[in-house]
Amino acid sequence: MKSIFVSCLSVAALACSCSNSGQSQAASQNAGDSIQAQTAVVLDGQWQIENIVVNDTLNVRPSEETPDRISYITFDNGNYSIMTNCNSIQGSYTLTGDSITMNSGLCTEMACDNMRVEDMIKKVLPEIRTVDMANDSTMRLNSAASEYIVLSRIKEPIK
Repeated sequence: MKSIFVSCLSVAALACSCSNSGQSQAASQNAGDSIQAQTAVVLDGQWQIENIVVNDTLNVRPSEETPDRISYITFDNGNYSIMTNCNSIQGSYTLTGDSITMNSGLCTEMACDNMRVEDMIKKVLPEIRTVDMANDSTMRLNSAASEYIVLSRIKEPIK
């Protein structure tokens, strides 16, 4: 009698676990879909360059290097343009999900007193592979290694 009771309990437990796992999978699928929808990357617009990091000891903050000039990137329909305190850099990009490829482009070649920001951008930009959006106003462009660029959205476009 005891063995029949234990067998019935086992079958009931198995049936409940199967039915709950289907519900859990459906809930997980719905949660995953909503996370993907919330994390869609929207680059278009102007972004101030806050920090360019090569590694733990090598970085540059444009606002500290040239406080009188804003360094920024404009993304527009597959093209980017970067304004530093001295020169401009332009090219195209391809965005697939959170993966980005920054294609090299044109760069003006004026000589300036302080070209540290521009030199760091030229070093890090070709290595960029992914985009992380912290919210709609903060973005991080990441390389496959340790390099990255931190950007903040510019609310009033710079002309």
